[in-house]
Amino acid sequence: MTIPIAIDTGGVKTTLNYWDRHEAPPEVLDFTKPGTESKFEEYQKTIETLPITIHNVRGKEDQYTLEKNGFQYVKDDIPALEGCETEDDVREVLLPATEELVNALAEDPSKRADNRAPAHSVHTDFTRAGALNQFKTVIRDPSELASLQKSRILAINVWRPLKTIKKDPLAILNWASVNAEQDIVPNRMIMNEHFWAELGKVKYADGHEWVYMEGQTPSEPLVFKQFDSKAEGSMTVPHSAFVDQRWVDEAARESIEIKMFAFVEE
Repeated sequence: MTIPIAIDTGGVKTTLNYWDRHEAPPEVLDFTKPGTESKFEEYQKTIETLPITIHNVRGKEDQYTLEKNGFQYVKDDIPALEGCETEDDVREVLLPATEELVNALAEDPSKRADNRAPAHSVHTDFTRAGALNQFKTVIRDPSELASLQKSRILAINVWRPLKTIKKDPLAILNWASVNAEQDIVPNRMIMNEHFWAELGKVKYADGHEWVYMEGQTPSEPLVFKQFDSKAEGSMTVPHSAFVDQRWVDEAARESIEIKMFAFVEE
């Protein structure tokens, strides 16, 4: 049984690490060339740490939707999760359950999954170009690729606590408060001669609305978009772990993030 912690319906004053507004966009990082690793480490330190209030959505979570805001908290209890003892057990239970969950939100999902550790910087996992390139890498069959490109393509992340979250909760930026063209900075990385990736660094802007769910439990996953081929600006929603001073001495958080492409015929 999961025992919820006391709920604070207000906000948390903290800091977030944005890409420094005073710096030029990062150069393309080509890891096939010497010296790129040090340039990558330099960019990791090119941050602007700013005071931010992150608002608690608990009790108001139904005001935010995947279509309008780019994210949604859902109720999704998976009793079998409590009996999991290993990472393989968690995967075996969560992958099909998460596919079913996304199926309820977007038709005909195609399962693609991965884990991710806490990241204390404001970022997106893709840019529009990065998402489409990743899609073409995942879907290798030319006929399947051509068929799926006729659909609405979404990259969906499902972030779920494995225990009630105290330390390092996940903050999500309301897409309705984002100017994608101005706020998101492409960061392309050439990994080898066959593959490149492009994520988004994020610059601060007045009006950014950050939210999280206080005491988020395993039955309250956060579903959010990292790409939507039909949305203006692609709706690649920025997010970040953050420090809540009330819980800094707690054990490290336990969570899993599952990613998938979903395809909706329109």
